[in-house]
Amino acid sequence: MIDIAALQGVWAALPVPWAANGTVDSGLVAELVQRYRAAGVDGVYTTGTDGEMHVLEWEDIRRLVDAFAAAVQAAGLPAQVGCTWSHTEGVLRRMRYAQERGIGCVQVALPSWVQLGDDEVRRFFAELQAGCPDVCLVHYNIARAGRFLTGRDYLAILEVAPNLVGTKHTGGDAGSLIEIVQATPTMRHFVVDQQIVPGALFGSKGFYSFLVNLSPRFAVELWRDCRRGDWTEAARKRVVADAFFRDWLREEGLPTASPALAKIATRAGIFPEMPLAVRAPYRAGTAVQVAALRALLEERYRELSYEIR
Repeated sequence: MIDIAALQGVWAALPVPWAANGTVDSGLVAELVQRYRAAGVDGVYTTGTDGEMHVLEWEDIRRLVDAFAAAVQAAGLPAQVGCTWSHTEGVLRRMRYAQERGIGCVQVALPSWVQLGDDEVRRFFAELQAGCPDVCLVHYNIARAGRFLTGRDYLAILEVAPNLVGTKHTGGDAGSLIEIVQATPTMRHFVVDQQIVPGALFGSKGFYSFLVNLSPRFAVELWRDCRRGDWTEAARKRVVADAFFRDWLREEGLPTASPALAKIATRAGIFPEMPLAVRAPYRAGTAVQVAALRALLEERYRELSYEIR
């Protein structure tokens, strides 16, 4: 089981590098993890949304987790594996495999094709607790799963699943975050890039980041600004990041799938070797779009550039 104190700071969302034959490129997984380590991030996770959890077959999961677990252990980085699936046994199968490979903490969203009721949510987490009692759970709280959990929901879940140690607050507003943090102060609550500054103000322990793939230095410094209470500088960086995303995402022809955008950003940023391929039917980015992103950084957002110091 992971040291709970390690659930803090800036965690990188690792996109899946596909080899030309359509399998996970284990070598690139290892190289990317080393790049995160050199950049000073606090942890790394895979198989979230940007990690294409929704398209990975069982053999993909096994190959990815094998490579990822070996890489994070070699790098000495805290790590999580996303184990979301459409039914409880599928989630448990992924959790057990991650645990066998030495991963002590996993992220799990609710099965989402049919919205779960209160008793079903409790039963879901109770069965994860019973099946893998020594694995820490972080709940990926996202409305796309059919419901966005509240602090009151988490209190009910903790009665049956004490291995639930944290959340990934994706969406909602500052009010919902405050309610969750106040209801469950012993849990480790994280936000995502768009909520870094209010998250830090209201008790989050860190953030799970898309932005770190583009500019790890910027992301790490932004969180450090928050931790030392330099809210003027943190707010300035947040405004820069928001303006960048607005400018970049209005580019005509960009793919809409988050994993495709993550790979464009990763190739333009921390890892120029990143393949752009995503699983069909989703549309991948192009080398032209990577070049356009680099040009945007050079012309207007040099602070967010990985290569320019």
